[in-house]
Amino acid sequence: MAACAVALLLSACGRPAQGADAGSGDSASAPSSPAQGNGAAFEGALEKLSRTKVLTAPLEQREMVRAISTTVNAVSEKEISIFPRTSGVVVDVTVEEGDRVAAGDVLMRLDPRELQAALDEAKIALREAIDSKRALELAVTEAESVVERAELTYEQSKKELDRKEAIGVGIISQNELENLRLTVRTNESNVAAQRVAKERADAALASQAIAVERANLQIATAELNLSFTEVKAPFDGVIASRSVRLGDLTSNSAAAFMLTDPDNVRAVVSRPQRELGFFRAAELRARPASDAGTEASGSLDIEIEPEALPGEVYTGEILFVSPTIDAASGQFRVTLGIEQPAAEVDRPPVLPGMLLRVRIVTERHPDALAVPKRALLREGDSYFIFIADGQKARRVRVEEGFSTDEDVEVVPTMDGALTPGDQVIVVGNRDLEDGDSIEPAPWAARQAPSSAADEAESQDSNSDAKKESDDA
Repeated sequence: MAACAVALLLSACGRPAQGADAGSGDSASAPSSPAQGNGAAFEGALEKLSRTKVLTAPLEQREMVRAISTTVNAVSEKEISIFPRTSGVVVDVTVEEGDRVAAGDVLMRLDPRELQAALDEAKIALREAIDSKRALELAVTEAESVVERAELTYEQSKKELDRKEAIGVGIISQNELENLRLTVRTNESNVAAQRVAKERADAALASQAIAVERANLQIATAELNLSFTEVKAPFDGVIASRSVRLGDLTSNSAAAFMLTDPDNVRAVVSRPQRELGFFRAAELRARPASDAGTEASGSLDIEIEPEALPGEVYTGEILFVSPTIDAASGQFRVTLGIEQPAAEVDRPPVLPGMLLRVRIVTERHPDALAVPKRALLREGDSYFIFIADGQKARRVRVEEGFSTDEDVEVVPTMDGALTPGDQVIVVGNRDLEDGDSIEPAPWAARQAPSSAADEAESQDSNSDAKKESDDA
């Protein structure tokens, strides 16, 4: 269309000049002002047609950051599967999913009758063991009395023998002395036998005392097994899942409940090993301040956004960095704490299992110059942008800085080359050269180009066709 317009302008400008030549026959005497006026109009129209339509956006001065972004699932600091400690039939379930429980609360009960019978039997066995022990204690007491009597008899017979031996053989017959000696030896043997009997009684009593202790242990075991029929919460939390119903036959190999602590939620991020030094340094910077109860100087800014809670952003902190690197993945783990809202605040908490978008800000440039990403062009290893100076395009060489999804930081290679508020060419800049004539218009939207933007991009794509038409 631009070539057609140029042809029309050429024909319009040529007709008056030909009429003047035919009328006079002398070109020197023909009036020159109409031709000159048409030529100036032609040049102005041609210059206007040669301008490239572009869309511009103001150069912004604002904070730009370097950030690490990742996606993980929230996990509870304490989350366990609760297994019954014994098998049995479920006779009572006291909680449902979502119920908040305290440590020690009963979650379900199993049929206790069989284990109660075992406890009663253990108690009977204990009473029998105690009775046997008392009988043995009496036997030991009786054995002690027998030993004392035997010792007394022995002493008496020994004294009688000593007395008669002192009288002499002439007065006491030899036969009587031999009988007394035999009596002494018999009594001495009887003492030894009774002492052995007492030792046996002592051993039997000690063995029965052990039997009493064993019976007590059996009672303790039976009581413990009976207590397992009541499944209790080991800590404060919320029932995340329930897998049992009334009448189920449970065993210690199948989980009955999932208990989680929603008040202590964490995010575990895996990072490549090249970042280990950076995170360890951040952990060390934050640790002294956290111990003192104040904000950590130089600690990282961590923003956590749950996918289930659009618009809600929570603050995170580094709790600890894993001291080891996984050999298979080459990554290490960073555990982040999540600051939950207070109970009195009308704000939803982060729950275990939620998908989290984690953004860790590692560096900030508070006064950066930012442009839309599509304004930044690359040529080899160099970057540049175009600035609209009136109706001329000015090329400025820059270095790329931090970036977001939509914008990028630009750093001019020469001081004073860029000023906040400069009009940066965003659309229509692909085929521009330094000093080209342009027809700028504001860029209406970042997300989707407007019709003017489409026209400017169309101008880019048709510029080569325009040049080919002009050459023709």
